[in-house]
Amino acid sequence: MPPLIIKFNVFSECRESRLALWECPPFLFVVMGIVNVITAITVYAFAVELVDEPQLAALIVVGVSALIFLIGNFLITGFNKIAEANRLKSEFLNLVSHQLRTPLSVFKWTLELVNHRSHSDAKTANYLNILGEHTERMVRLVNLLLDVSRIEAGRFILQRSPVSLERLTAEALHSLKPYADSSRVTIAFEAKNKRDVRGDVERLRMVIQNLVDNAVRYSSEAGVVSITTAERGGDIEWRINDRGVGIPKAQQKYIFQKFFRATNGVHQQTQGTGLGLYIAQQIVKELGGTIGFESEEGKGSTFWFRLPIYK
Repeated sequence: MPPLIIKFNVFSECRESRLALWECPPFLFVVMGIVNVITAITVYAFAVELVDEPQLAALIVVGVSALIFLIGNFLITGFNKIAEANRLKSEFLNLVSHQLRTPLSVFKWTLELVNHRSHSDAKTANYLNILGEHTERMVRLVNLLLDVSRIEAGRFILQRSPVSLERLTAEALHSLKPYADSSRVTIAFEAKNKRDVRGDVERLRMVIQNLVDNAVRYSSEAGVVSITTAERGGDIEWRINDRGVGIPKAQQKYIFQKFFRATNGVHQQTQGTGLGLYIAQQIVKELGGTIGFESEEGKGSTFWFRLPIYK
């Protein structure tokens, strides 16, 4: 087989996994081998000049080099197995999500049609509404899983157009107002800068809705949530603050990981998948922005993201 084809086969998996060259196990193994060979030759050259029995020194160098190669091979094999398991998990996630999406959508439309045309009693109508709510939750979960699989497969395509964070925030607050009212949470919004950012309307809508929903969800009863937008250099910063349960300090490093939920949030029995913040982070990073938070357990959290101003 020609060397070019061998090189392509060795590094193709790294390209498919979106790994940089210095994160690619086969490439690192090759680099380690080259460094090992150069080191062995250098040590042998010095041994010939400085040691009475250079053959013994050469034998030791060869033995140590072989051991390093063997250990490196075991490490690379282990990394490849982990990568393959992760790839299979992502493919399974994508397959299951796609297979669930169609029947759930049909089920949702059928329920809406039956509920619209039904002249049944109030009890039956209530059951249909409950089924509809749970179906909607399952559809949202499937959509989140599909987004995760697209992100991991490198197929998460975003638009680049002028977007008003003020308008998206106002729309999110309007849609979440019944939920906030039922939770007795007051939301205050102040737009200190009304310039557009460069982004994807639907994806940024998802980010804002998720952050507002989390702030309301984890706020204490009769709490206050504050939202502001302001210019920071060449960016617009969107910031939301709540006075809720906060995030334990020991768990803050995991907050943007998939499926992670803080223990105090779980103990409160609040609903969630642990995917919203992970997807929000990927969207903001893909759009050239940054996202972060500050939090103190028992005192609340502040989440923010910054995006470039559209020019």
